[in-house]
Amino acid sequence: MNVFIIGLGLIGGSLAKSLRKSGFADEIIGFDRAAENLSFCIENKLIDKAAEVLEGAKIADIIILATPVDGILELMPELLNQLEEQVIVDMGSTKREIVELAAHHPKGKNFVAAHPMAGIENSGPSASFEQLFTDKVAIICNPEKNARMPLNLAKLLFKALNMKLIYMDAIEHDKDLAYLSHLSHILSFSLALTAYNVDDKERNIYNLAGGGFASTVRLAGSSAAMWNPIFLQNKENMIEALDLYISNLSLFKKHIQDNNKEGLNQLMEKSNAIYKIINQSL
Repeated sequence: MNVFIIGLGLIGGSLAKSLRKSGFADEIIGFDRAAENLSFCIENKLIDKAAEVLEGAKIADIIILATPVDGILELMPELLNQLEEQVIVDMGSTKREIVELAAHHPKGKNFVAAHPMAGIENSGPSASFEQLFTDKVAIICNPEKNARMPLNLAKLLFKALNMKLIYMDAIEHDKDLAYLSHLSHILSFSLALTAYNVDDKERNIYNLAGGGFASTVRLAGSSAAMWNPIFLQNKENMIEALDLYISNLSLFKKHIQDNNKEGLNQLMEKSNAIYKIINQSL
């Protein structure tokens, strides 16, 4: 099995390590526009060799798109145009536009729209590790649009990564992820900006920041190159989620302004109950 990974950041680098360890890949070929990522992966033997996009695609059995989601939209038509028996699987965090683009291509049935729910705030292949995907959830969107062989090969890929597989509609996926993943990244970015903008005379805030602040702001270390196109591709759902979040913030603000202890208690107790439900499912 020749695997061609396009995009050698955290996800691509971790894929290379895990697929080599599992024995899924006989040869791993890689491409990344960032020369430093490519050099790191060659020097540290994450990949066997480098190749340009079309060159690597020709000799691969499976092509994995692990770029930011705008890169997936850019590369997919070019790859599908030259496709023979190869299978393309993407790793993007948004799915609607990607699925729609594949659906309008005559070879789109060989493209599997997937989203492994795995990641950390650090980026680049130096942050990659074999167990990134272990016991996490992998989502395949609109499997009914795939031919049998590409879908089965994608299933084997995620089995090799030790992931739990579920299926979703792309529109449903993007709406759910707006609330459960994408919004949390915006909140973390916003909290970091808020703390940074504190008046200079109060810079000791950084010395006082506790575990709660650190855990909430952790995602602010995430890559802008990755998250910018996610927010924009999922624009409608992000605006809806942000509007709802801002309305909840406004309620907290109003109750604090009004010294409304009962109102604050009701909001926090409702949150406590919801947290317990969410925590039980994790």
